[in-house]
Amino acid sequence: MSATIIGRVKSESYKSYEVKWDSASKDAYVSYAGWTSLGKAYSAGEAMIKAEAFLYNK
Repeated sequence: MSATIIGRVKSESYKSYEVKWDSASKDAYVSYAGWTSLGKAYSAGEAMIKAEAFLYNK
């Protein structure tokens, strides 16, 4: 996995989490309970949106 950290998002409780995205495989991850897979994201922007949505649903 050659995913790189592309940014941070805040959860509903204002905790900050890092977001990783692998541009080759299109896999996105958020640093929630280790590195949780968010599935495929076809851009870094989409990875950030998926991470934010994931954290607001926790």
